[in-house]
Amino acid sequence: MSTQTHRNIVVLHNPALHVRRHMLFKRLQPKLPADTYMFASTGNFAADLKALKAACHDADLLIAVGGDGTLNLAVNAVAHTNTILGVVPAGSGNDFARVWVAGMSAEEIINAALSGETINIDLGKVNDRYFLNNAGVGFDGELVKRLKHRTWPRKLTYLSRALQLLPGYQARPIVLEDASQKVNGGLQPNSFMLSIGNGRYFGAGIPITPHARLNDGLLAYTHLKEKRRPATVRCLLRMLLQKHLQAKQVQSGQLTEITVKSSGLAVQVDGEYFGSSPVRIEVCPAALRINKL
Repeated sequence: MSTQTHRNIVVLHNPALHVRRHMLFKRLQPKLPADTYMFASTGNFAADLKALKAACHDADLLIAVGGDGTLNLAVNAVAHTNTILGVVPAGSGNDFARVWVAGMSAEEIINAALSGETINIDLGKVNDRYFLNNAGVGFDGELVKRLKHRTWPRKLTYLSRALQLLPGYQARPIVLEDASQKVNGGLQPNSFMLSIGNGRYFGAGIPITPHARLNDGLLAYTHLKEKRRPATVRCLLRMLLQKHLQAKQVQSGQLTEITVKSSGLAVQVDGEYFGSSPVRIEVCPAALRINKL
């Protein structure tokens, strides 16, 4: 596929100061047609989404230059359409693209965004909002809520912030409903964190759902239940080594949909604060066309 095929191109970028993002954006610009529509996000999700949908109405390709939050805006604009998404990862975490871009140069990333192999991948959906990478209920939702508009460049920074929040965070009983009745088996344990993954990583490189796949028509889940806080802390540390799934208080697997019926639990979507439960989370198979990096 060549860039000439895409006569209508929209570029979504996060204008916030970021050295690598600025560098990638500058390298991308000379490769674009003169009539490319540049769209700078403002941080107002609802307003940005409405305007971006209108801009992408006749677009062949939407290139997103930014982190996971920028990608979340992009997929909500072009899900279930013929518009192809090109990804130029340029955020603090880049959790979705982490596996794809390993070892790639800036030039290779840009070329792939413009003319890589187009594939169909799944999306997740929380109520009416799509997510590309990960959604979380409980502790990580509360952490994102408190760190709104801040970033963490490395996973150790995420863990240090998590440890700061731990003393004041209270795990709560959770009521879940899923078609297979796999999660909790109808019980109501104290839930520390429920993570639903289309991708494998969150928190700038922590492999929370390593069993997730992008095109299997399923979402992966990791549910960390809490009986004693020291065991929870040990489990969080084990996540760094991808050994948390073997812990007794962790349940993991795959599902197509799940409803969190409990009220008042914080929810994050692709690292952005979404609101609080109750929420319905479901997979949307092959909902996105994307140029593979």
